[in-house]
Amino acid sequence: MKRYPRYRLPIGYMLLFSFFIVASGLWLFLLPQGLAETGSLGAALQKLVHTPAVKSWQQFVEIATPHLFAMGALIFIVAHFLLFSTRISRHFSMRLSLWLYIAALADISAYALIIAGIVTTGWIKLAVLAVFILLFLILLGAVAVSLFQ
Repeated sequence: MKRYPRYRLPIGYMLLFSFFIVASGLWLFLLPQGLAETGSLGAALQKLVHTPAVKSWQQFVEIATPHLFAMGALIFIVAHFLLFSTRISRHFSMRLSLWLYIAALADISAYALIIAGIVTTGWIKLAVLAVFILLFLILLGAVAVSLFQ
C-alpha cells in the first residue's frame, strides 16, 4: 500500500464482504436450479446442464438489469483498491478489470442464448459463471497481496 497503512482494515473487511457476496450469489443462483429440491450440488448442476430453468425475455430483462448494476459496481469498487497497490502493476489490474467486466456481461447474457434457442444446454451458463468467479477471486487475491508489503 502506498503510504496508507490505515486502509488495511477497511480493505480487509471489503475482501471478506466481497467473498461472501460472491458465495451467496452462487448459492442463490443454484437454489432455483434444483439445489432446493434435491439438496445435492451434483444433482443441481446436472439439472442445470440438461434442463436449464426456462425463462422469458421479460424475466431475463428483470434479472439482467439489477445484476449488471450490482456486478459492475462490485468490480468497480474492488478494482479501485488496486490503485493503492505497489505490488500489482496497473497494466495487470486494468486488464483483469476489463476481463472481469466482459465475463460479467457474458455471465448475464448466457441465459439470452438459451432463451433464443442458440444453446440448448446449461453448460454455457456454468462455464461463464466459473470464469467470472475465477477472475473475481484472482482480483480479490491481488487486492489481498497488495495489502502485505
